Amino acid sequence: MLERKLAEKFRKLYTENSLKLKNYEDQLFTLQDPFDWIQLLSERSYVMREVYAENEELMAELWDNCSDEITPEEAELLYDLAIGFFFDGHHDFVVLTEFCERILPVFIDIDEPEFLVAIYHVLGSEYAKFYRSVGDDKGMHTALDYFRKSVAEAERYSQISSPEIREFIFQDYSNLLIYLSGFQNNKSESIKLYDDAWTLWENENVQDLDADNENIKKSLMTIEDAFVAKSKGIDSLSDDDRERYLELFNKAAKRSANNGGADKGSPEFRTCITYKWLRGEMSSEEILNDLIDSINDIIPTPDFENDDPVNFELVMRHFKYACTAIMVLGSMKLKASALEEWTDKFLPKSMQILSNIPYRFFTGDMQPVCERWYQAVEPMLEGELNKVQLIMKMIVRRQPFTYIHSQMVAKIATLIGKAIIEADPDLLIGVRSIESSAEVQKNKAYLLSFITISGLVHDIGKCYIPDTINRQNRSLNTKEYATIRKHSEVGYREAQKNAALRPYADVILGHHKHFDGLHGYPLVYDNTKSHIRVIIDLISIADSVEAGTDTLSRSYTKGKDFKKLLKELQAEAGTRYNPRIVKVIEKNHELIEELENLTGQGRYDLYYKAMQEILGKEKQEIPDI
Repeated sequence: MLERKLAEKFRKLYTENSLKLKNYEDQLFTLQDPFDWIQLLSERSYVMREVYAENEELMAELWDNCSDEITPEEAELLYDLAIGFFFDGHHDFVVLTEFCERILPVFIDIDEPEFLVAIYHVLGSEYAKFYRSVGDDKGMHTALDYFRKSVAEAERYSQISSPEIREFIFQDYSNLLIYLSGFQNNKSESIKLYDDAWTLWENENVQDLDADNENIKKSLMTIEDAFVAKSKGIDSLSDDDRERYLELFNKAAKRSANNGGADKGSPEFRTCITYKWLRGEMSSEEILNDLIDSINDIIPTPDFENDDPVNFELVMRHFKYACTAIMVLGSMKLKASALEEWTDKFLPKSMQILSNIPYRFFTGDMQPVCERWYQAVEPMLEGELNKVQLIMKMIVRRQPFTYIHSQMVAKIATLIGKAIIEADPDLLIGVRSIESSAEVQKNKAYLLSFITISGLVHDIGKCYIPDTINRQNRSLNTKEYATIRKHSEVGYREAQKNAALRPYADVILGHHKHFDGLHGYPLVYDNTKSHIRVIIDLISIADSVEAGTDTLSRSYTKGKDFKKLLKELQAEAGTRYNPRIVKVIEKNHELIEELENLTGQGRYDLYYKAMQEILGKEKQEIPDI
C-alpha cells in the first residue's frame, strides 16, 4: 500500500535530482573559462551516473509499494505527484504517463471533471510532446483522443473549481487545432473545434468565472493563429467547409480589426489582410508588399539577450509574417527569377532574425519554431551547402549533445577516411560515381567533405526524438527504447524530403546496421546493397568509437580508452564492422595515436569549441562540396 510519506519522498528526491542536472546544464551554458567548463563537464558526467542509479531505486520502491489494483487513496497520492511534476515543468514521459494511465480508471469511476480534465490534459500533452516530432501516427492519435476527452468535459465547466484546470480545456482546443493538421485530414473537425472554443468562451457561465483569465486569453490567441494558419490548405476544403471556414475567419478578422487590426506590423493586421487576400479583396502583390514592409521596417527586432516574453512574441511575429509571405508566394506559381525577386525583399531580414536564435533563448518553445522555419524556408534556398549549414544551425544545434556527438563522429570519420585514401583507396571506388583509385586520389577533398558531412548529419533523426530520451536520467522504458531506435528512420524520412540531405540518406538510415547486414536496425534495411556502403560502414565505426570512448555525456556507463575499443572493433571485424576499415586503423600507428588523443584529452577541446558554436560565439566551418 502506497503511503503519503513514500510519495512525498519520491517527489522530493526525484525533483532534486532533476534540478541538480538542470543546474549543471545551466552552468555549462554560462561558464566562460575553458578549464572551469571542462572540470564542470567531467563532474556532471559523474553526477549523472549517481542520479541514474538513485532514480532507478526510487521508481522501483514506489511501484513495489503500490497495490496491484490502485486504490482511490493511492490514486489521489499519484495524482498529486503527477500534477505536481507537470506544473513544476518536469516533463518526464515515463513518470507522468505511467502515473496517469494507472490512476485514470479510478477517476473515471469517481467521475469528477476536475480530475479527468487534468489527467486527460497531462496524458495528451506528454504523448504529443513525445510522438509529434518522430511522426508516430499511433502515438499522436492517442494524444488527440485524450485532448478530445478533455474538451468534451467543457459541458461541466462550472463544476471545475480550479482555474488552472479550467485553462487546460482551452489549451486542449488549441492543441487539437495545432496537431490535427499534421496527423489527421478531418478538416471539418478543425473548423468545428474552432467554433466550439469561441462558443465556450462566450458562454455566460464561462465569462462569470474567467472573463479576466489572461492565460485563457493567450490560449484563444493561439487558437486564432492555428486557425489562420490553416488557410494554407483552403483549396483542399469542400465547398461547404470552405464557406464555413471563411465565415468563421470573418469573425476572427472583425475581432482583430477591433483590436488594432489597422496597425501595420501587429498580429491583428496579419489576420485582417490574410482574410482580405483569401476573399480576393487584396491581390497577392498587395498583401506581399504589406507583409514585407512590416518585416523590414515596422516589427521591432527582438533582443536575444533579454528573456522578456515581449522578445519571444517579436520572434513569433517575424516568423508568422515570413511564413504568410512564403504561403502567398507558393500560391502564385512564379518562375524562379520572379520568386527570387520577391524573396530578396524580405528573406534576408527574416533569415537574420530567425536563423540566429540563440540556444538559450526560450529553449523549449523555440525548438518546434526552428523546425518549422527550416521546413518553410528550405525550398527557397539555393545550394546544398547552404541547406546543410541551416540544418546544423536550426535543428542539430538545438540538441547540444547530439550536435557535439555529431562533431566528434565527423572528426573521427574524417581522420579514418584520410587513412583509407592513403592505404586502401580501392575501398572508396563506387562512392558518388568514382570509378578508380586514381579518381579517389584526384577527388580526395571531395570525398573527405562527403565523409565529414555524413558524420555531421548521420544522427539528424535524433533531433526529432523527445528531450526526455535525449536527456535521460534513468532507464528507458519499452516505448522510449522503441522510439530511440526509430531515429535512423526518422532521419531518413527527413532526408528523403530534403535535396540537401538526400545524398546522405543511406548513411542516416543505415549507420546502426552491422557490416554483414544481419543485425542492427532498421531490420528491413539492407545496407549491403547501398552504393555508399563503405561510407555507412565508416560512420558506423566512427559512431561506435565515439560512443564507446565517451567519458563526459553518458549517464549509464563510463567510456573506454581507444585501445580497448580497438580490440572490440577487431573482435567483431567481418560481422559488425567492415574488416578492411578495421585493418586500415590497426596498421596505422599515427592514426591510432590521433584517435587516442581525440577520444581522450582532445574530446574536451572539441566539446568546448562545439559549445561555443551552440552559443553563437564561434562560427562552424563546414567544408565545401
